[in-house]
Order: sequence, then C-alpha cells, then structure tokens
Amino acid sequence: MKSKEKSLKSNKSLQSLSLSIGNFIRYWGFRRIHGAIWTQVYLSKTPLSCTDLTRKLGLSKALISPALDELCSYKLIEEAPAPNEKTKIYKASENINEVIKHILEIRERKMLKQITHDFSTFKQKEGSSELYDQTKINSLGDMILSANLMLEIMLAQKNLLQFPMDLEINRDAPT
Repeated sequence: MKSKEKSLKSNKSLQSLSLSIGNFIRYWGFRRIHGAIWTQVYLSKTPLSCTDLTRKLGLSKALISPALDELCSYKLIEEAPAPNEKTKIYKASENINEVIKHILEIRERKMLKQITHDFSTFKQKEGSSELYDQTKINSLGDMILSANLMLEIMLAQKNLLQFPMDLEINRDAPT
C-alpha cells in the first residue's frame, strides 16, 4: 500500500475515533466537537493549529475556533509555542488525572452544591407538605448525599485513572 493511501486510511480511522469520543463526552456536558478536537490534539506528536484540525476533522473553522478556546478554559488543551505570531497551535495537557479533577472541581462540584442547596431549601419549605411522598423525598436526599460522597471520593484519589483498577483488585482480594 502506498504511503499516501495508508495515511488517508489512518486519518479516516482517527477522524472516526475522534468523533466517537466526542459522542461519548457529550454525556459529560461537553459538545461532540470538544471530544473530537481533544482526541486529535492529544494523540498528535506535534501541536496542531485550527487549520490542521479543520482539515483532519472535516469541520469548519467557525466551529473549531471557539471550541479551542473552551477547551483551553477547561485546561484540556493549551497553547504551545508557535512558529509565528499569526498561528496559534495547541497541545493537550499531559496530566489527564489533573484535567479530570479540575473539571470535577469546577463543574460537577458546583452543580452538586447547587442541587444540595436547592434540595435543602425545598425540604425546609415544602418537605413536610402532604403533596409530596416523604419516602421519595428521603430517597432523593440519599441520592444527593451519595453523589456528593462519590465526588469527594473521586477527588481524593491520587490517580483517578488507576482508581477503577484499584477497585477491581480490592474486589478480587480474599476477605
């Protein structure tokens, strides 16, 4: 197979992987474009420009450019030293563990804090009302408490990427 054909097939499979990861992270509150860009930048040996990403993903600069700014604000990617003043190039943050923790801190913790506050307010004002099922109110409170606890457990881990493996090892250990 010629080098150019091999490169085109490789680019197509990376494009598919990027868009699949984009679909996955939509469930985390990001847009598909964020995951697609991050995958391209993360796997690249060299920093990429908006033009590079436009070509690799087959998407418009108008879609990619603001997404790059958003990814930088979440510290998923960062600007790298550029070859000239006109071109911005991006590399992925190396420490995925810290990136995930940062996102959990600034987004999920904030959401859970708001949910906890709103639930507390609801319970004070409406919690004893005959209109609501007390068992379900208590169950919802337990769910919110559990979500807060799980978040704190995750944030307390030194290495979030190792955490699932640690849980698996502990599960298989004799008791």
